[in-house]
This record gives sequence, structure tokens and C-alpha cells, in this order.
Amino acid sequence: MCTQRAAHHRQVAAAASLENVRAIALAAATAWDIQAKEAVAREAGKPDMLSADDAAIALEFQLEDEEEARMCASDKLDKAY
Repeated sequence: MCTQRAAHHRQVAAAASLENVRAIALAAATAWDIQAKEAVAREAGKPDMLSADDAAIALEFQLEDEEEARMCASDKLDKAY
């Protein structure tokens, strides 16, 4: 299904007379291609992998959580003294 959707969006891009419509359709085709690759990997039994963007976001959340934990620990030490 993902490959079919990607092909559809490429057809939309090829038929579009407006540049912004072409750009959006090509971006959608790219997204569907990524989904297709991930689906093939899942069906082959490979573990899910994060994209580089998703990994960066996950790392940012982790760093924020660690900083918050340090701040809480620091506050508790300050209150103890």
C-alpha cells in the first residue's frame, strides 16, 4: 500500500502545474517511500529503527529529563542544608 501511495503522489507531482503542489506531492511520496521501507523491514523481522530526526528528538527529551532530575536532586540538597 505504501508503495502505491508513493507512486500516486509522484503522479500528482508530475501532473501539477503549480510548484508548491509539486513540492508537497514529492514530499508525500518521499514519506510514503520511508514507510514502505520500514514496513518491509518489519515484515522481514528486523527490529524497529528510529529515523535520524526521531532519534534526535528522543535524545533531546532524554537530556531534558536528566537535567530535570539533576535540578530536583540539587533542590533537595539545598533544602537539607
